[in-house]
Amino acid sequence: MLRKTAQTGRLSRILVQTGIHTFEEIQPRLERVLDAATADETELVWFERQRGCVRTDGPCQHDPPLLSVMVRVVEGRRLGWFRADTAEVGELENAVRHALALAKLEPQLGRRSLFPRRTDDSFVRDAQKLRDPAIEALDPATALGQLRDRCQTGERGALRWGTSQLTIFNSHGVRRHTTVTDISADVSSGAPDGAGFASASSRSLHGLGLQQLFDRARSLATNGNAGSAAPDKAWPPLRGVTPALLSPEAAACLLDVVNGYAFSGRAFLDGTSFLSQHRNVQVFDRRVHLRDDGSSDAGLPFPFDFEGSPKQPLELIVAGTPSTPALNRHQGHLAGMHSTGQSVGGGDSMFGNLFLQSGDAAGDDLLAAADGGIFIGWLERPVCLDPGHLTVRVTARGVREIENGALGRALPDLVWEDSLLRVLARVEAVGGEPVVRAMSTTPLGSISTPALALTGVEGLRPTDAS
Repeated sequence: MLRKTAQTGRLSRILVQTGIHTFEEIQPRLERVLDAATADETELVWFERQRGCVRTDGPCQHDPPLLSVMVRVVEGRRLGWFRADTAEVGELENAVRHALALAKLEPQLGRRSLFPRRTDDSFVRDAQKLRDPAIEALDPATALGQLRDRCQTGERGALRWGTSQLTIFNSHGVRRHTTVTDISADVSSGAPDGAGFASASSRSLHGLGLQQLFDRARSLATNGNAGSAAPDKAWPPLRGVTPALLSPEAAACLLDVVNGYAFSGRAFLDGTSFLSQHRNVQVFDRRVHLRDDGSSDAGLPFPFDFEGSPKQPLELIVAGTPSTPALNRHQGHLAGMHSTGQSVGGGDSMFGNLFLQSGDAAGDDLLAAADGGIFIGWLERPVCLDPGHLTVRVTARGVREIENGALGRALPDLVWEDSLLRVLARVEAVGGEPVVRAMSTTPLGSISTPALALTGVEGLRPTDAS
């Protein structure tokens, strides 16, 4: 007997092939499965991805393609779903039967039509603008050569690249298909204490600007020794509220936490998101403006979500006031709100193309706004301790003092534990040069953000403090 927990199971079959399927291979398979389906509504979401990764100080890898086919059905106003990892028509038909059986265990929906209906296809982007043959042809040896040709002594780098394909067919006539490429680089220059960091993502190898990333990391590095100041000079970060300047890379890491724990549809419906109580209330500084735009070439554009709904520009935070979580059609119905077209599959929704609006503060203005505090160049290992207050613990690296409006001595890595509600309410200045990064919550898109000067951060301590 099938149990409800079987929804997270997968058909145990290993996909063995050297490249992702073409649309000409996918289309007839999905059409056959839809033709055989007996449910009131049926949706097939074919997601395929091939990834590679190289590091100058670690192993290289070129993963085989990963395939996931999400089957969702509505039968008798009940929703059932099942995930398969096979391209075989017979096993996909079995997945439909599994979804139908699991639907019987679910409560009835308030309406019958759940999946989108066929509309004008004009929003679908030209696939050639979203994929780069140079990335598709990239292999680990060539990618590693790209890094080593630019690395100087004491520098490190990592490249991650891939090709992703999303195809959506449903019984209402929706047919969506797009293939995209992406590449990301993380580089650092200098000794661990006092290193400069830089990162970026792009849809094309040329657009990544790898040499510019190394140049930016070098400009932020210092040859001084961490903690080299006189012993009687206390660290500013260990004394209460400290002004801080976050690099674009560090700001993107914090927005990644906000996206996952505050703006996801699941967090909103579960009541763990601060939006449950503070939607349409100004909780951030008025300089904070955040939007989602899957059509913008300034980020990593993607034309539709995992339900086939078109991505439309949407204001999420205006003058410090958050407005809406990400919602798929089912979540929108449960919340009594409209779908935002941000389904990521698996019953959840997430904004995938975030842009924090740039300001007009130049580098000197940002340093002056955080004078007497610290510069944080990189954040890693974020842990959300309290989603309702967005309390986060994260490791800060590339930390330097800011003295007389300039970067000063390097400080050792710090542990930073603070509420992002408080952090984003203390914005003093916003930079004018954004960085684009593919993050954990944006697997098909990115977060674009400039540097942020803050009037104060709290909860900083050395990494070896108890």
